[in-house]
Amino acid sequence: MLDHLKTSAAGLDAIPAWFLRLGAPAFAAPLTLLLNQSFSTGIVPKQWKVACITPVSKVAKPAQCSDNRPISVTPILSRLAEIYIVRLFIYSSLLQPPPSLYFSDQYAFRPSGSTTAALVALLHTVCDMLATNSFVHVTALDFS
Repeated sequence: MLDHLKTSAAGLDAIPAWFLRLGAPAFAAPLTLLLNQSFSTGIVPKQWKVACITPVSKVAKPAQCSDNRPISVTPILSRLAEIYIVRLFIYSSLLQPPPSLYFSDQYAFRPSGSTTAALVALLHTVCDMLATNSFVHVTALDFS
C-alpha cells in the first residue's frame, strides 16, 4: 500500500505521502506490526484520530453554517488503515450481499456504484417506459 500512495495532504502529524512511499522498504514491516496490533486489539492510536477540519464553501457567498462543507484531513497512516479495512471487509460484503439486503437500484456506497451508473439506469428505465407509455413522471428528492 505504501508503494502505491498517491500525492495527498499530510495530516496534523505532517508526515507526507512522498516520504512514506520512498521509505516503504524500511517502514513496511514496523507499520504492518503496528496496524496488526491495532486491528487485533481494536485500539486506534490517538494521533490517528486527530484531524484538521477546514470549511469549504458550497455556495459563492456563504451566509450560514450549512453553506459550508467540512473537509477533514486525517494522518495518511490513518487513511491507509481505513482503506485496508474497507477493502477487506466492506467491499467484500457489498460485492456479495446477503439476499435479504440486495437492492438492484442501490448505487451509493458500493464499489461499482456511481452517480453515472444511477443516471444510466434511470435513463434506461425511462426509455423502456416510454416505449409503452406516452409520458413518464420522474420525482427527484435531495435529502441534503
